[in-house]
Amino acid sequence: MRRRRATGLAASGSLSAAALAPLVDMLTILLVALLRSWSTEAPANFAEEGFALPLSRQEAPVDRGVTIDVGTSGLYVEGWRAGSATYWTDSDDVLVTEVYEALQSRGGTRAVIRAHKDAPWSLVGKVLFTAQQAGYGDVELVAVASTSL
Repeated sequence: MRRRRATGLAASGSLSAAALAPLVDMLTILLVALLRSWSTEAPANFAEEGFALPLSRQEAPVDRGVTIDVGTSGLYVEGWRAGSATYWTDSDDVLVTEVYEALQSRGGTRAVIRAHKDAPWSLVGKVLFTAQQAGYGDVELVAVASTSL
């Protein structure tokens, strides 16, 4: 009976699966390090050369507030359907009651409105008004810059 040394090479001369295990571990560590350092925030542009901000030790994400999505078929608060977009587009009422009630139940002062590119601006205006009436003083309307695509 012949004994082979544990070199990691298979009989055909290629690496065995056991020899690749440490490489998989290293790739996993690199992937975790990359994901921990990733940020969805856009880089800051400063007017002065050499302008530096202080570093933050906070690891928690920035509180964006309540997210309101204005789609072509529905209105959503934090991912939950709060009303029909077609009904509220045709309605003469300015206050969207379902969105108002959902915002009142959440509480807070910050709201982020994400509108579909084909959503009517009259509906977006109604949602903005509704958020202000619900007590949200800090309302942000999100758009994607064409240069970032």
